[in-house]
Amino acid sequence: MVIAVKEIKSRDNKIIKYIARLASSASFRRKEKAFLCEGARLCGDAMKSGVAVLSALFSESAVGKYPDILASASDRCGEIYVLTDALFRHISETRSPQGVMLICAEPARPDGGLDFNNAVALEFIQDPQNMGTILRSAEAFGIDCVILSKDCCDIFSPKVLRGSMGAVFRQRILEPNDFYSAVSQMNDKAIKTYAAVPRNGRDIVSVDFTGASCVLIGNEGNGLTDRALKLCSDKITIRMNGNAESLNAAVASSLVMWEMVRGCAR
Repeated sequence: MVIAVKEIKSRDNKIIKYIARLASSASFRRKEKAFLCEGARLCGDAMKSGVAVLSALFSESAVGKYPDILASASDRCGEIYVLTDALFRHISETRSPQGVMLICAEPARPDGGLDFNNAVALEFIQDPQNMGTILRSAEAFGIDCVILSKDCCDIFSPKVLRGSMGAVFRQRILEPNDFYSAVSQMNDKAIKTYAAVPRNGRDIVSVDFTGASCVLIGNEGNGLTDRALKLCSDKITIRMNGNAESLNAAVASSLVMWEMVRGCAR
């Protein structure tokens, strides 16, 4: 099969400038409803998950290394670009780029309302690596839903995508217009709502997570806001030893999700 490609050799090319804006600006990604995937595995995951591909870019040395990805991308989009290796390194977000990148359309997020057995709700999580790890853990543990406040970091940023290992494409993610109203609605629906706090909450291993439940997890530096805390029906704490004051948000979230799943299975 002959695949038509276009060569790009200049940093002044409009596609190169477009990629730079997508990589650096969350507001631009939202405006364009587009994002970047980089790396053979992540690009493969995106296509297997049904994400719409707008354009595909390969370095000269990657064309022969990843013929399957090249063929799959060619079937899914009309624009295939080949860049010099040096130019691809210029646009890459990684130290050792594999030479594969996709410009993808932001997928529609299925809603389905607040119907789930277990969920975590994230308030003002700002670190992309934390967000990526949380989404990856949510998928691994079979968490039904991840709910985001509007001020969380962009889940389609390059760092979140890499950290999630493709979970962004598969995990059910909700971003309600009013995060706090959504928590109130959970209470009205008899969904148990728990605030994860570093101390003075119920020991998480004693909590019965059977039945619908949602755990709220707060900002890396400040934890949950008072508004969020007041909405929750109970507080839970992960027991810690030593002098540690708190756990990293991604670590705490992963432990919470594991206990939710384990608690349902007890």
